[in-house]
Amino acid sequence: MGAMIDGPWAGEAFAPPTPTDVGTIEAAIVARLRSQIQSIEVVHYPDRPETWRMTHRVGSALVIYRGATYGKQLDTAAVIQERTLEFEVALMMRDLGWSVGSEASGPSPGAYAIIEAVRGALTGYAIAGCRKMHPIREKFVEREKQGGVWIYALTFAVATLALERSEAEEFPAFIRGIALEKGGITAIEVAAAPYTFDGEGKIHLPHQNVLDLRISDETNAQLIEGTDYESDRADGIVTVIAGGAAAAEDTVEIAYSYGERGIVESGDSQPIN
Repeated sequence: MGAMIDGPWAGEAFAPPTPTDVGTIEAAIVARLRSQIQSIEVVHYPDRPETWRMTHRVGSALVIYRGATYGKQLDTAAVIQERTLEFEVALMMRDLGWSVGSEASGPSPGAYAIIEAVRGALTGYAIAGCRKMHPIREKFVEREKQGGVWIYALTFAVATLALERSEAEEFPAFIRGIALEKGGITAIEVAAAPYTFDGEGKIHLPHQNVLDLRISDETNAQLIEGTDYESDRADGIVTVIAGGAAAAEDTVEIAYSYGERGIVESGDSQPIN
């Protein structure tokens, strides 16, 4: 069976939910090689290499993560860096591709053909969340005399982003919000009418978000805010000031204007006026 060199990928697009962790990227590389090269065995590097033996009649490709380098930080508020991961494909082949004294081709693909097949399969391969893969180096490692195996190593790099872990902020849950119009665009005038301070020296107006407030006593003298009374305009409350011209249970005449007030509560889809 011949090796597929620089052929189109007949597999499926690889887009896992977490594409940039080491295990997922390595699994994508193994799947890519298996879809492109069927003439050898393609596996993850074994956990116990001392007990592993190549049993395939042609050869094997073992994929392993070799490490990563990190670039400069790209942001001042969060830790964001480019992370370049390196993966090595160790090729273990029965022969180089020909028998001694024969032409440079034989009954089965050799190391040279598979090197080109691996390079073609992974160069430009794009894993979701990463830049396209590119080769860094390839080298002859050794010829294992005992098993008669030619060993080559091909190293590829793939770049992605490394981000700091996002932690949920412990803000209090939104329950109720009030928005007050302050520009006077929605001002509604309320004609002068008599109001009486209660026993605590307070008058609760029928409206909130009071914009303009005019108060006069029974002699039609204007009361002065800050001297005779103080006002909570957001809630529409007028309170007498001790020593001023008005006192608790006095009746005064009040004219005012008020603006729109929007109330939003948790779960509402629109404000409640």
